Amino acid sequence: MKENISKFSVLMTIYKKEKAEYFDRALESLENQTVLPAQIVIVKDGPLNESLEDVIKIHAKKFRDIYTVISLKQNHGRGYASKIGIKHISNEWFARMDSDDISTKDRFKLQISAIDKYTKNYPKLAVVGGQISEFMNNEKNIVGYRRVPLTPNEIENFAAYRSPINNPTAMINKKALLEIGNYSELNVLEDYDLWVRFLSSNYTLVNISDTLVNMRVGNGMYKRRGGIKYLEAYVKQKVVWKKQGIGSTKTVILSSIAMMGSIIFPTSLRKLLYQGILHK
Repeated sequence: MKENISKFSVLMTIYKKEKAEYFDRALESLENQTVLPAQIVIVKDGPLNESLEDVIKIHAKKFRDIYTVISLKQNHGRGYASKIGIKHISNEWFARMDSDDISTKDRFKLQISAIDKYTKNYPKLAVVGGQISEFMNNEKNIVGYRRVPLTPNEIENFAAYRSPINNPTAMINKKALLEIGNYSELNVLEDYDLWVRFLSSNYTLVNISDTLVNMRVGNGMYKRRGGIKYLEAYVKQKVVWKKQGIGSTKTVILSSIAMMGSIIFPTSLRKLLYQGILHK
């Protein structure tokens, strides 16, 4: 591996239903960065299947000085697993990475540069994110993009309606995270909740304009974003966030109506909505 230039960690969670080949490709994209992490923390959210265990063994053996693997006895969900993982992060900043996504080669180089740049103007800088492309099946089959605003003011305004940070691209300050209470144990909207809590605590969030992660999407993702339970959780959290100072009665109503419209669509139409409008 190349020499470490900046010391930061990466946090990933993995559970038994993930595909081993996707997980392997995700780890490979971390190991091939132009600026490498000093530490990769993997939290096994419950027992894994043999194929996933083999992927971890191969990578951890190959780069044993970098990997830290934590095992949970049972599956708790990503929020809880992330909260446990934070205890093992040994650096000031850490990057999030989903177990089936692919980080672009210069992702960390760009984010470290942005942290150096923005810290001068924003002493309470807590998160640096970026843009994502979305692909299905083949990495070259790009089906959409999720663009998020760049400046702190734009991000705060955007947060009243939609999640302002693409979670798989986020690089987060550990101290700031612990000061707002760490990850919550929500199993739905836990990422969105995190950005709101940062904003309501007067921390600064920024995004850069570069695409940092190629995100794997499929019909399963669109299916998960449907159903009455998802809508109930969404509306409940919107009300909580309003009390925390993010959004208004108007934005709660408008965004909830928009979400309701999306949820009542069948999966095929929801897919078209996300790809054709929201993530175009």
